[in-house]
Amino acid sequence: MAGCTDCPRACAARGPDSYCGTSRPGRVFWRGVTLLEEHAISPTYEIYFTGCSLRCRFCTVPDALYAPDVGEWMPPEDLARDVADARHPPFNAVSLVGGDPTVNLPYVRDLVPALRRHVPTADLVLNTNLFVDLRHAPWLTDAFDWIVGDVHFWRPACAGPLAGSRDYPAAAVAAGEAFAAAGARLILRVLVLPGHLDCCAAPTVAWAAALPGDVQVHVMTHYAPAGRARSHAQLGRGLTDAEIAAARALLPPGARVPDAAPRPVRARLATAEDPAVPFEVGPDGRVLFPFVTGDLLPVVADLQPALRDRLSYLGTPADLALSTE
Repeated sequence: MAGCTDCPRACAARGPDSYCGTSRPGRVFWRGVTLLEEHAISPTYEIYFTGCSLRCRFCTVPDALYAPDVGEWMPPEDLARDVADARHPPFNAVSLVGGDPTVNLPYVRDLVPALRRHVPTADLVLNTNLFVDLRHAPWLTDAFDWIVGDVHFWRPACAGPLAGSRDYPAAAVAAGEAFAAAGARLILRVLVLPGHLDCCAAPTVAWAAALPGDVQVHVMTHYAPAGRARSHAQLGRGLTDAEIAAARALLPPGARVPDAAPRPVRARLATAEDPAVPFEVGPDGRVLFPFVTGDLLPVVADLQPALRDRLSYLGTPADLALSTE
């Protein structure tokens, strides 16, 4: 294909020499039901596409970046039919993730109507870095029930070396504003990075909170270094307690935040199957899971007591004292 328009990079052609490297849109490197998204879209069946328009130093799913033509490919109708299969745990939403789904738009345009046919009661979620060609914003707004935008940087000087594009902040802001103006239900996530509280997180939160319409702002303070970030001078550590407190204070009064109460979901069957989850073990022995499935939930809830409310999904009392010993 000549003159790819899926993202603002506008490569001369799709394929191994393009920035995202995707020759065949629609390859998937992981899919399954995860439990730690925002309550409004959780549990969600997540479909992780390969290929991305950025090169974030802190990416937790590098397979999406460096092996874009490796992974499962199914015709959109077959994938949607499989998502609806009763062997999967119950879910409220289907999220297209990545990498970034927007570099797979030819496939996504066929997948969305197939999902509407096979899982008609599930919300459809586009989870994107917002590095989006604005010509696609009207269709994306109409096609999805939710747009979840991960806004990584505000300053071009930060985005260039750490995400691979000095143009990213302006493009992300323009996309967020276009989606908000079009009436999309938006969740804007701001992952607070160490050393980037004042230059990136603070102005991003202020901008997101001032957008009109149905916009929720999620300030995320759980950053943990993964992959190439571990050796980076700034990104090779987690946030300090002082940084976390300062980040949580960024939200202005009246800003809309994600719902605190979980959505109801039908009971999980004993025969439900969770896929294997890749993980990374750091030199300090910490284990990083990019996804949390039902099988992993009891372990995670034991390590993070604040997440025990999610245990009701398994039919487990939320106040049950768990142990991983």
